[in-house]
Amino acid sequence: MLIYFKSNTFYYLYKYYYNFFILFLMQNDRMNQKIRIQEILNYSEMRKNTLAKTLGYTNSAIFYQIEVGRNGISSNLANRICEKFPEINHNWILTGKGQMLTSTDVKFHSKILDRLQFLENHIKGQDARIEKLENLVAELTAEMPKIDF
Repeated sequence: MLIYFKSNTFYYLYKYYYNFFILFLMQNDRMNQKIRIQEILNYSEMRKNTLAKTLGYTNSAIFYQIEVGRNGISSNLANRICEKFPEINHNWILTGKGQMLTSTDVKFHSKILDRLQFLENHIKGQDARIEKLENLVAELTAEMPKIDF
């Protein structure tokens, strides 16, 4: 965009406010990235280090770099997050546009499935104990002499 100015004063004012606006947008984007990372941490119910290790990183330095504004959210990081949490919107991680979750039912269903699996294993254990006790009762009754009253 080519803008002509009648005096240098307007040019310098324009340049100052333009640079200020660009800097503001960059700061705003960095803050948004920090907020998005925090929302992912809240959703996953993990700390930074735990999430980093879950995603395949050795430590949480990647989140620290985003937090202080040295790095942004890379497509590699977004891909890793979406592999572990397919319900999180890839586009939202990178740009902040749209909803965080593509489907809210996935996490709910996975928790229910985990609980059902636990209960099924618990029931199998109880069934095995009951069978053992029934066998013991059968052995003891076979060994007992019959008493007539």
